[in-house]
Order: sequence, then structure tokens, then C-alpha cells
Amino acid sequence: MTSNDSRVPLDLPVSVTMRQLPVTVPPSATVADVMFRMRNENIGAVIVVDDGRPVGIITERDVLRRAIQEGKDVYTTHAQEVMSTPLLTIEAERPIKEALELMRAKTIRRLAVTKHGALVGLATERRLLEAIVRWGYAM
Repeated sequence: MTSNDSRVPLDLPVSVTMRQLPVTVPPSATVADVMFRMRNENIGAVIVVDDGRPVGIITERDVLRRAIQEGKDVYTTHAQEVMSTPLLTIEAERPIKEALELMRAKTIRRLAVTKHGALVGLATERRLLEAIVRWGYAM
């Protein structure tokens, strides 16, 4: 944010905080594959993409609750069986405030970020709040 930018942090677009090029997996990926990607990428969630469309999200909590706790075999259970759906999205240019309000209303911590419907990033509650603090104090 430049010194000439008069917008307050809540009005900034979600795109300034999102993780670009989020990690994706197909619905047919195994839970073991998903866990491997999360560990190697040091992330807590992956987006499930089917035929170019984001259709769900798998978080660490999803893996624990829908696979591990239920005693499913992570090598044969597929992403589509444990993903959270429907995937909630927000357009990249929508304000941070709107993203936080949606997260609060739906009790979630991550939103897929789209641009004209195409997946371009992942917004997390943590990144959004960090941006508010960082740019809020700089004003």
C-alpha cells in the first residue's frame, strides 16, 4: 500500500492477501496424496478441482474427522469422500471486510479466491487479519 492509497485496510481487495496459485488435487487423489502435499507444501488445506472447476476443499481437520477418526484407509479413500463442499468463493477484488464477514457467517477460515469464476488464490482468516494489522498500523 503506498502512502497515497487512502483506503482503510478493510476496504483493500482480498487479492492483496491471498496465497496465489493454491495447491490443488483432483477428486480421485487419495487422502495419503493430499496429506503428502500438505506436508511438503507446509499448508493446511488443498482445493479439490474437477475438470478445471474448484469443487471442494480439504483441510487438516477434514482429514482427521472424515478419514482418520472414521478408520478409513488413507491409501484407498479419495479426496471427494472427505472434502468439504460446497466450496465457498469470493472474487479477488471484493474487500477484505466482505471476506471476513462471509467467513464469520459460515464459520470457516478459508475462502477460494476467483477472478471471473476462475480459481486464482486462497484467502485465509489469518492472512486477512495480518493484513489489517500491518496496513492499519502503517496509516
